Amino acid sequence: MRGLDKKKTKNKTSLQFKLTLMFFFVMLVSASISVSVLVMVCSPVMKSNAEQQLVELSMAMDQLEEKGGFTVDEIVSIVNNSAYSLSVVDKNDPRVHDHFADIVHKGYYVTSEGVVPNATIISQVLDKFVIIDSFSSDSVYWVVNLVVIIAFMVCIVIGTIITAFMSRSIIQPIRDLSAAAAEIAKGNFKVRVREPSDPEYSILAQNFNKMAEELAGTETLRGDFISNVSHEFKTPLASVQGFAKLLQSDDITEQEREEYTQIIIDETSRLSKLSSNILKLTKLENQKTVGKKTRFSLDEQIRKILLVLEPEWSKKKIDLDIDLEDIMYVGSEELMAQIWQNIINNAIKFTPEGGKISVKLFRNEKNISAEIWDNGPSIAPDVKAKIFDKFYQGDRSRATEGNGLGLALVKRIIELSEGSIEVENDMKKGGVCFRISLPYLIEDMM
Repeated sequence: MRGLDKKKTKNKTSLQFKLTLMFFFVMLVSASISVSVLVMVCSPVMKSNAEQQLVELSMAMDQLEEKGGFTVDEIVSIVNNSAYSLSVVDKNDPRVHDHFADIVHKGYYVTSEGVVPNATIISQVLDKFVIIDSFSSDSVYWVVNLVVIIAFMVCIVIGTIITAFMSRSIIQPIRDLSAAAAEIAKGNFKVRVREPSDPEYSILAQNFNKMAEELAGTETLRGDFISNVSHEFKTPLASVQGFAKLLQSDDITEQEREEYTQIIIDETSRLSKLSSNILKLTKLENQKTVGKKTRFSLDEQIRKILLVLEPEWSKKKIDLDIDLEDIMYVGSEELMAQIWQNIINNAIKFTPEGGKISVKLFRNEKNISAEIWDNGPSIAPDVKAKIFDKFYQGDRSRATEGNGLGLALVKRIIELSEGSIEVENDMKKGGVCFRISLPYLIEDMM
């Protein structure tokens, strides 16, 4: 089968050959039509011209005959030239016999035939008849026609050869694109194609390069995702396995047993939370909308989240500044709760003991805005650029406190809600501020 496939590939006609062949046929047909039209248009003129020349030649022989002293052969010899074919016949010749009446009446009989007219005249000289044919292999008229035809053919051949070379450069971007696509099929997503100056090829090359970049990013993300998931599962599993083995020992104290048991419970809880978040994020990434919507109080929801997290911020003696405007919102209550819980929980996590957290909610004519600020450490630019990436944890010292999926979930929920989120270092008060913007609809307030 492979040998058959190779044979089929070899038998395929290249685009360059097709372009060249197409040009050849187009030129051939165009030249044929042009010559045909030209001949048809000029045929009456050429016919009249050919007949007139022969009539003038016949009149010249009549003048020589009137002067006298010349034989038929001498008159024919005087007027004969390479442009014509002359022959002397008698009255019994069939051509003379068929048109004898016209010859006697006018002194000659002239006719012409063909698209490229070939004129013939029969003229009486003394007691003989001279037949003059305008066709001659040495005729300049015939030579000119032949040269024109040859010139047309040469032009077609030369044009075809030039097209063959030019078409190579025209289709070269396609060949480059094909080679690059083959590299991508092999898994090499670093390949890029040169962007030609031609607008059509340039747009194609730009889209291809963009596709390659997206594929490279997807491949990197997939690799990072697998690596991160493996790492996030491996660590707690190893911890559970290690402490489970320690629990099998008979010489551990009751206090140590309780400590190891608590660690196993904490690690399994972490694994459960990680699995749940991965499932949630995977589900959200495959959704196009937030799903079932209900009308609920956004400010009341945030207050409930703050109450749930009260043990956390109370333990660190954090001072809360809460300013929530009464706002009714239509959306997914469950998903919105995850936004506030993740961001406020992050603020508590990174706020120093005795620090401050500000939670504000307000609206304007177009948007509902929420600002959650804490006076924790500023975010470095490289961390800020990746803060919403899956499994990314800027502070690795606190990696055991999360799994790097919280902010990725938040961003995806806000995207599904047609909103936006941004994080900034507060240059005036210090600390970090998360700003969330959600579309505001009049009917949400009704």
